[in-house]
Amino acid sequence: MRFFLLLFCLLPALGSAQLPAPDLQCARSESDTVRLRWANAATGCGPFVATEIYRATDPAGPFTLIGEVTDPDARTFADPNPGAEFRLYYLQYRYACPGQAPRQSDTLDNFIPVTPLVRYLSLEDDNVVIDWLASPSPEVIAYVILEVVGGNLVALDTVRTGTRYTVAGNGSDPLNRRFRVVATDACGTDSPQSAILSVADLMGTGGSGCTAELTLVPDQATLATFVPRAGLELFVSVDGGPFTLTQMAPAGAAAFTYAEANDGERLCFYVEAVVAGDDGERARSTVFCTDVMIQQPVRDFPVYGMEIDSAGNFIFQFAAGANQPVATEAAYLINRLGNLRERINSLPTDLAGQTSLLLADPLADPLVEGETVAFRLTDDCGREVTTNAVAPVFLSANGLIPGQHRLDWTPLVNGLAGTTTYDLFRADPGQPLVSVATDLTDLTFTVVATEEACYKVRARFVPEGAAGRGFSFSSNRACVVPAVEVYVPNAFSPRAQRAENTIFRPFFSSPVGAAGYRFAVYNRWGGEVFATDDPAVGWGGDHGGEAAAEGAYLYVVRYRSAGGADRERAGTVYLLR
Repeated sequence: MRFFLLLFCLLPALGSAQLPAPDLQCARSESDTVRLRWANAATGCGPFVATEIYRATDPAGPFTLIGEVTDPDARTFADPNPGAEFRLYYLQYRYACPGQAPRQSDTLDNFIPVTPLVRYLSLEDDNVVIDWLASPSPEVIAYVILEVVGGNLVALDTVRTGTRYTVAGNGSDPLNRRFRVVATDACGTDSPQSAILSVADLMGTGGSGCTAELTLVPDQATLATFVPRAGLELFVSVDGGPFTLTQMAPAGAAAFTYAEANDGERLCFYVEAVVAGDDGERARSTVFCTDVMIQQPVRDFPVYGMEIDSAGNFIFQFAAGANQPVATEAAYLINRLGNLRERINSLPTDLAGQTSLLLADPLADPLVEGETVAFRLTDDCGREVTTNAVAPVFLSANGLIPGQHRLDWTPLVNGLAGTTTYDLFRADPGQPLVSVATDLTDLTFTVVATEEACYKVRARFVPEGAAGRGFSFSSNRACVVPAVEVYVPNAFSPRAQRAENTIFRPFFSSPVGAAGYRFAVYNRWGGEVFATDDPAVGWGGDHGGEAAAEGAYLYVVRYRSAGGADRERAGTVYLLR
């Protein structure tokens, strides 16, 4: 351990001068002797008398005059020390100069210089910067920079001014370069070597495959040797650009997480240990670089709408995007009434570049009003997106009063911001569409018509902020069939002159189908004398192969209307002979 002696001297009287002091350069222990070495200082006063040598064994003194060197050119003095005792020395001149007090030299001990403390090593442009604190030993005149090469020490340079040195890069891995610093005095006595230090490494993982984030791990074992530390700072360079500060952390932080990586970027990082104090110095680590190659996640995209064609196929229009990656699994989800969800894995997994899709007759149970469809894509990293839900337009048509058709439809459902308008068309089978009304915003419309007619609605959706005609989706075809009116004669005769009066049957204003149809005739006792399921067949007035008796008979006719409702009519008919 090094001791210092602070000596206070009485100031000479005002106006008096002081003799300069010898420059005591070192006190070196050699065998059983302490050899002092100094440089003489010139003075302009009277004759030289002696150089006085003072010694103590305690920093607090007292110091005792142990010798006088009368040769003005002498620069050394040997003090026997057979017991290797700890000693302190200072020198002063004695001149025949009345009124001038001598000054004392620095006080040195006979121990070797104290080892300098290396604060940190920093890697800058492949060069290693070594920074150390000055040795507290006042005899130190220089520092020797040593590199550890294998098991040997190679002296690189001697630094006489300052406590910082830059070792030029030699093309080798800077992590394999290790250094020591030694303090030395004018006598050639070296301090013990400093600890072996190297630059800190920085390692990283991530930024590839399914891991978009990068984890940067500084070499805390090496950073722990840098003193003192106030914190860590992470710097990043993107695609060869300048390094910029991106994160700060406490000095002991185990890792940094960098979440701003983009696929295809070349990222380089280094960490700086902030050295405590007001000098703002930094100890920089090695540079870690990586090429980001992230498995692109499936991307959400808007589905603008859907329609169902006459064959029951689903037709979608959407904006999947040209860069949509191939999904591992693709399905569409149907939200049924009653919140039941049906998942069907029949979507193509590659939607890149597509803007429409037709699914051939996908459902066993047809989609009905109030049910919606959405896409779900899953990639091989387990990430998934579910699009907005859509529903088609359902159209219904009804005859209100003679000469009016009432059309009602459900809105186009997509949950997206934008405008939706509706165009109405006459859509009779086998005929081209004929426009009835355009740019409707209501969900109902009344058409003046007397004949049977069919209609379609076409929804037109324009996304918010988009220009152009938008996206169109057709509804189902809905038809208005005039109400069925039935006429039943109240009498007939098999011998009538007009053929239509020889057969008894109901007559309909519009044809009825055989489904649900039955026509029966009963005698006055309730016995069935005739029955048929064919709307074109009537009763000819016979029963059991013989002519039925003249008189009144009951009839009942049942049929199904165009709207699907079962109807019944009963009455009396008179058979004439």
